[in-house]
Amino acid sequence: MSALFSLQGKVAIVTGASRWTGKAIALELAKAGADVAVSARTADALENAAAEIRSLGRRSIAIPTDVRVAEQVNNMVKKTLEEFHRIDILVNNAGATFITSALKLSEGGWDAMIRENLKPAFLCSKAVVETMIEQGGGSIINIASGEGLRAAPTNAGYGAAKAGLINLTMSLAIEWAPYKIRVNAIAPGFIETGTLPQALQQAAELRELFNAVPLRRAAKLQEIAAAVLYLASDAAGYTTGATIVVDGGMTSRLG
Repeated sequence: MSALFSLQGKVAIVTGASRWTGKAIALELAKAGADVAVSARTADALENAAAEIRSLGRRSIAIPTDVRVAEQVNNMVKKTLEEFHRIDILVNNAGATFITSALKLSEGGWDAMIRENLKPAFLCSKAVVETMIEQGGGSIINIASGEGLRAAPTNAGYGAAKAGLINLTMSLAIEWAPYKIRVNAIAPGFIETGTLPQALQQAAELRELFNAVPLRRAAKLQEIAAAVLYLASDAAGYTTGATIVVDGGMTSRLG
């Protein structure tokens, strides 16, 4: 591996890391040399992810955390510092959605989309920033969505939250650039997870959208993780405030 992509001596926090994309990201960062604190609400699966990282020869701790709650986020950061004494990389991956039309989306559903997909990134970023300032820099990577860059029919609340996350990315990038803290986002499209086949089967609108992907497939988990690795590494040393679209061309076609 090029030295530009090496994360030797670095410490990362990955939220939503018990499975799927978050776990793949955590493992890729570990393969590049980082020690990784993994967080999610599901303790058992989270410890399995930490064990896989340790099997790669890297250090890892599992910190069950509800990243929607500031007190728990602050505890996650505290435990990471107690174990590793620094934080160089934060990946805000935790998030969730459900498919429904704006006409049927309740006030509670709207609030849930913001609480699940936008609030955690703000809380986690704010919790690590003082440490990164003291260290002389860091990298924060937000997992957004292509639906934050284009219309999101039947998913308006999620699309609005992810659009907010992309704007938060740009705002923090400018505000924290003097501290050598880079803030970037990744906007995936469809990703190969265990939930995708069922979702495509249940929602005709989703199947129609999937059929519009120019590369005619979903992203592999490792393809999202590779984009995170780039943004976390010195290879992206001059990249901040950017959103990298990893969606097989769908946003270019539909946007």
